[in-house]
Amino acid sequence: MVGLVGYDTFGIGDTLTEDKGIVYDEIPRFPPEVFTYISNPNPSDSKKYRAGLEQLLQEGVVQSFTARHSPPGSTLLAAVGPLQFEVVQYRLKSEYGAESRLEATPWTLIKWIEPHPALATPAKIVVATNVSFGTDKFDQPVAFFPNDWTMRYFVEKNPELKLHSLPLDQAKPSDR
Repeated sequence: MVGLVGYDTFGIGDTLTEDKGIVYDEIPRFPPEVFTYISNPNPSDSKKYRAGLEQLLQEGVVQSFTARHSPPGSTLLAAVGPLQFEVVQYRLKSEYGAESRLEATPWTLIKWIEPHPALATPAKIVVATNVSFGTDKFDQPVAFFPNDWTMRYFVEKNPELKLHSLPLDQAKPSDR
């Protein structure tokens, strides 16, 4: 029997071997389609809440992003489907004894943005209502859009900014 200590050392799909010839393709990431803010409604449980949310994010149950003008004390979560948010809430409660509250966002699309000097002054970028900017967990710039029309409007009004469907480290020429 082998015991491994440290939940942050290994991830889902990791393999331990002495054979360096064994190589697996990375588990693909998919662009999220649903977004919500999660927060702790009970300040006395903040330690349990933070520990549980950190663990679930490291496991990859959902993704987290930083969005400009987020509600104080909340974390922006993103997933492929809304059931993933219910899993996070259930596991926070059952495994960590921490309550959580979800708050809807207006977004249905995320696009990664190639680095560009225009990003330094986002107020000068032309956007439609409810478009927001942020970063992923690797500090890559992203834009959140409420629908396809607002994304197309953004592309039309800001041709110097290049959008991608996946993070830049995963984007293929066809995603650009």
